[in-house]
Amino acid sequence: MIEKNRLPQVAKPEMNAMHDEEADIVNMLLSAVDNGDDKTVTQALEELLAHMQKHFDFEEDMLRNRGFGMFDIHRNDHSRIMGETRMAYMNWRNFRDREALRDFIEDDFIEWLNLHIQAMDSVAADFLMLHGEKR
Repeated sequence: MIEKNRLPQVAKPEMNAMHDEEADIVNMLLSAVDNGDDKTVTQALEELLAHMQKHFDFEEDMLRNRGFGMFDIHRNDHSRIMGETRMAYMNWRNFRDREALRDFIEDDFIEWLNLHIQAMDSVAADFLMLHGEKR
């Protein structure tokens, strides 16, 4: 589970809000893995994927064409975890392996989210605050 009060914070409140929403969905998914039926797990995983796309589009739209030197690295990190999460979804759909799904979310996704916020989003948020994001 993600303790939202332990998520790293960045200089842009809108980005923090996106991260909080994603944490809520991850926690709902983990709860479904432990207590829900297969349909509930599938729906929670689909909700996570949809939110990730919204989250990544939001960040990338703010950074695109703004002279942010790490844009491609940031976008590629989004693409990588999106691909890995889609693969976890396909594995879930094919095998219904709750342990494998839980392992991916806890060991890979949550670790990625924390590291991404610290290493990528904090720098992006600082850049946007410094350069006056115009949306």
